[in-house]
Amino acid sequence: MTTQPIVESGMTFGPYPDGQCFYIEQSNIYAEIQQGVKMAEFLLLRAENKKPPVLWVVEAKSGTPRPETQPDFDKFIADIQEKLVNAFSLGWASCLKRHQQAEAELPEPFKRLELSRVGVRFVLVINGHQESWLPPIQEALNKALHCTIKTWCFAPTSVAVINEELARQHGLIFPAQEESA
Repeated sequence: MTTQPIVESGMTFGPYPDGQCFYIEQSNIYAEIQQGVKMAEFLLLRAENKKPPVLWVVEAKSGTPRPETQPDFDKFIADIQEKLVNAFSLGWASCLKRHQQAEAELPEPFKRLELSRVGVRFVLVINGHQESWLPPIQEALNKALHCTIKTWCFAPTSVAVINEELARQHGLIFPAQEESA
């Protein structure tokens, strides 16, 4: 059983194994607190072999301002940071049953997480970006999320800025021939 694909910013994410994806941006949990709270697209639970699971917090964009266009670029990075941290916080709070709707809405694998062992990866996927354009965005987002990464003791590699091709390689989005179908 798989989830339905998620279409965001011109990309089709998924489908993912049942219970591994929580479309937090479309959740009732988020709907209850939505006013004034920006949110990333979805949370994806990934596990390899016998390693602890990693929670991917995913935000999708169809483009970005150029790093040299201040203050637009700084505002863009601040918005992405806010969405990623809010999605992580709401997801974690839901796993801790801080929200009444979490019991009914959160996928079972999320409810069973041993939170002290879960890794977190903040992922920004940018549609149509050349790989050579990604490093300055990666650097800026690393800097913006530095305090979150440090206070939560996440791995230094917990921030990723990728394009749709890299997202495809990581199994986040459909291969190109399936997107148009």
